[in-house]
Amino acid sequence: MTAQLLDGRTLAANLRRELRTHARTFAAEHGRAAYLALLAVGDDQNALLFGQQVIKVCQALGVAYSLTRFAADVSEAAIRAQVAHAGNDPATDGVVVLLPLPGGVRQRVVTEVLAPAKDVDGLGPRNAGNLMLGFPSFVPGTAEAVMTLLGQTGITLRGKHAVIVGRSNVGGKPVALQLLRHDATITVCHSHTPNLAEITRTADILVVSVGRPGALTGAMVRPGAVVLDAGINPTAQGIVGDVDFASVREVAGWLTPVPGGLGPLTHLMVIRHTLLGPTP
Repeated sequence: MTAQLLDGRTLAANLRRELRTHARTFAAEHGRAAYLALLAVGDDQNALLFGQQVIKVCQALGVAYSLTRFAADVSEAAIRAQVAHAGNDPATDGVVVLLPLPGGVRQRVVTEVLAPAKDVDGLGPRNAGNLMLGFPSFVPGTAEAVMTLLGQTGITLRGKHAVIVGRSNVGGKPVALQLLRHDATITVCHSHTPNLAEITRTADILVVSVGRPGALTGAMVRPGAVVLDAGINPTAQGIVGDVDFASVREVAGWLTPVPGGLGPLTHLMVIRHTLLGPTP
């Protein structure tokens, strides 16, 4: 068996065309371009890479943006004040705090002051709570990209066993909640899960988001499973995912490549939310 590739690039190209139109409409209605504020703390390569990719999309679509960077040893109070200021600025339409944050900066403390209507990556407690309760909310881009690509398979999610490897606030947790809303049965695995391969081999759908190249191999996949790789890992050879692509492709039924799978859609979801509002 050789997996069919779930390539996000075609979907992303279509969505870019739609969002370019929405950006023009926004500018005409408001007398200015939509504005997205990005905040980065420290030098985490994954966070900065994501930020640069979002900026490229903004430039291509005609969305205004800023990237404010802070040293890793900045105080929580300083970041909190900047987040609150950006969220209260009527000329700012979306705010994204790039994750992960350094160990001394707590996500809750930083994001709880962000106005929910500006929290376009769904990182604050109000949007996260709405997602858990099944209410309309901004959903982190990775989770929305996962659901968009799963829709391309034509597979009914109801009753399927979905295993999510990784439990981050921006990756595994929101993906699990989105799948649960579609009546899948969910297992969430993490660094303390024993016998990981035994669990992943039971999955109809596997989503991997751990930030470690080669974390999932073909021996850990049930034949025919849908495998979505949410990893973005800069290496000397380029960007790679969390899945050992060569071995998994020989076992899975569907597989997202890295780059070109979830990534192109994830960046666009932040822009989509800035222009169109939260997911119903």
